[in-house]
This record gives sequence, C-alpha cells and structure tokens, in this order.
Amino acid sequence: MKKYQISISALFIFFIYQLFLNVGLLQAQTSTSGDKKTEIITTAHKPLIHFENPDFNFGKVYKGENVEHIYQFENKGNDTLKITRVKPSCGCTAAVLTNNTIPPGETGEIKATFKTASYGGKIKKSITVSSNDPDTPRQKLTISGEVIEDITIKPRNINFGSIQADVPSDKTISVSIKSQSGPDFKIEKITASKPFVITSIAEERDGEYTVDVTLKDYHKIGRFSGRITLQTNNTKQKKADISFYGDIEGDITTYPKRVYYGNIVSGKESTQKLFVKMNKDNLKITDIKISPDFLSIKIEERYEQNNPHCLIEMKLPKDAPTGKLNGFLELHTNSKQQPLIKIPINGMIKEVTNSDKDHGA
Repeated sequence: MKKYQISISALFIFFIYQLFLNVGLLQAQTSTSGDKKTEIITTAHKPLIHFENPDFNFGKVYKGENVEHIYQFENKGNDTLKITRVKPSCGCTAAVLTNNTIPPGETGEIKATFKTASYGGKIKKSITVSSNDPDTPRQKLTISGEVIEDITIKPRNINFGSIQADVPSDKTISVSIKSQSGPDFKIEKITASKPFVITSIAEERDGEYTVDVTLKDYHKIGRFSGRITLQTNNTKQKKADISFYGDIEGDITTYPKRVYYGNIVSGKESTQKLFVKMNKDNLKITDIKISPDFLSIKIEERYEQNNPHCLIEMKLPKDAPTGKLNGFLELHTNSKQQPLIKIPINGMIKEVTNSDKDHGA
C-alpha cells in the first residue's frame, strides 16, 4: 500500500515538473534575445487613401482654355474612408464626383478644373484632400503645365492710380494688342465690366491694335476694379481679358480699409494700427467711437510737409471674451464729403488649449 502511494506521489511530481518545463520552453521560443519583451501584433482597422496618379501635367494650352482632369483614388484600407474636405489653390476648382464615404476596396473620383484666363507661362497648382486616413490625413494633388498666349497685350493690368473724388478727370491709358496670326487678326468686340470705363480702338494696322481705355466721370470714394474682354477671330484664343483697378480718394484716406485681428488666443494682448491721412488743409477728426467697448484707443498725430495725418492704435485686452470679434471704428470728421468713416473690425478670440500651452501661447 505504501509503495502504491509513493508511485502516485512520484507521478504527480513528474507531471508538475513536465508542466513547468513545457512553460519554460514555450517562453524561450516566444521571447527574443536580450531583455526584449514579447509583442502581440494585431491588425488595426483603418482607412487608407491611395491615388494612382496624384500629379497631372496638361502640357501646353492656350490662354483662356479651361483644363479639366479627374483624379481616381481607392480605399486600400479595411475601414470606411471619409473625404472631409477638398481645398484647391487659387485658379482651380475641385469637387468630389462620387460619394464622400468610400467603403474598403471601393474607388472614388475628384474632378479638378483650372481656369487659365488669368495665367501665363509655366504654372503649378495644388489641391489638398483631407480625410480620416490616420497615416495621410492630407493628400496633395498637383496640376501643372504651360499656358501660352497667341494674343499679346501690353499692359495686361491697367492701374489708374489714385484720383481725387472732387477733381474732374478723364484718365486714359493706351493698350497695345497683337496676335501671332499676323495681319488677319481682328478684334470683333470689346466690352468693359464697369460703365464708367470706356474703350475705343485708336489705331489698327496689319492686325496690330492700339486700344484706349478711359476712366470717365467716376467719383465714388473707395477702390474699384473690373475686366475688359476682347472677342477676336483668333481660333486659338477667341477671348482675351484685361484687368483694371484704381482708387478714388476723398478728403480723408484710411489704411487698411478693415482692421483684422486674426485668430487670437485668450489671455494675450493684441494691437492693430490704422493710418489716417488728411488730403486737404483744416481737416480734423472731431470724435472717435469704437465697438466692442473693451477695445481701447490711442491716437498719435503727425505732421509731414504740411500734410497732417494720424496713427490710431487699437488694443485688444487680455481679458477680452472668447468668440467672434465683430465691431466698428467710427471716425467723425469736419469734412463735408466724409463726415463719418466706418472701419469694420473683425477677428476670433479662442480659448486656450493644451496645444497652445505647449507652444507657450
């Protein structure tokens, strides 16, 4: 009986020994050399945006043509892809043609249009596609090429400069226009986007034109701009544009035309400045009002060559409330032409975040 009990005890001890031995061998097989720890690798569920051809070159096109291209992409991940934003650079428009939500393995399309009317020479534009892809949250697409002109225009941009509102003026600037097609080139029609800009053909010789552009009897204070469109018989470039701009100044000129604080983190002071120029003698600011009322004002008057002007500083305090900043600076003057000048004030005051704290905001 004792021998039988000893045999059972011996078997139990042997079993425990084998169990520990097997566990030790398993740990030895799964552990790496040195003190490295065993890692459990799992496959995370995430979307993966993939463009086969993110860069498109359209070669050479004539000015005035619109270039279109479709970028195709695929969700190569194992979770749903969501396109949250498509932002083109200036001169381009872009939109998602398919659904903004792309399941795994499915494809989508983004259509881009580049308008060449305001460009010449070699160009490169970009489109930024934002998505929930954690590895590539912003994918950059490019569209490039060369815009060539068959019609040459000098100057392409007409600057009428600054003109006093109460001074009669008919300011004329001549524009030279010619085509590579030579003497067969014809301007069929000229139109201006503003009624106070008058155009006329001053000279035509062997397909080369001189066009006079006149600013006539315009007295509204402020900046103006517009476009002149030429319609031609040129098959390569049926239309051509000329831009124009200028400023009509009153008794008093202010700069900038809008006070913008941008995005300000709460708890920080910020100061913006406004320059006020008196264009005539005996003009002065009689009163200043500002809103919101937590903005403070400091005025510094200056005199240079009998031309008085002043600098107005507007300070945003540290304890300004968060949210959108919208208001006005009102300048009351003794000018009959401009008794009241209102300057818009805009900005955004945001709460302090951990990111702002990390960057010392």
